[in-house]
Amino acid sequence: MQTKSNRRSRRSGTHAAQLQLPLEESDIRHNKKVRGVYRDRNAHHAIVYKIGKIKISFVEMKKGRLVTRSLPDVKFFNVRQFERIEYPVERAVENFLKHGGGVSEAARRALLSVLKGST
Repeated sequence: MQTKSNRRSRRSGTHAAQLQLPLEESDIRHNKKVRGVYRDRNAHHAIVYKIGKIKISFVEMKKGRLVTRSLPDVKFFNVRQFERIEYPVERAVENFLKHGGGVSEAARRALLSVLKGST
């Protein structure tokens, strides 16, 4: 039978493999919050152009005119279930700007700011 001190020490220890992993910029803030192209569980695409402390600002591809939106990060990731996808930002911005429903001026500026930030 194990004593309480043995059980406690095993639980509080950090695995050696975790200590040796290098930290990259994409790992900051739970490896989620980075500017780029995202897709939700319903296959709706969005381009994140600004990340605040609480809210994430993005332009979502949908019917009608494209506009900017902001959601709390919890709702963006847990409710809408957006996940980052590997898709060229330049190509995504180009497709969003050519949207048949039109693009608001604020959305156009936001999309172009993503291009400037990625180059």
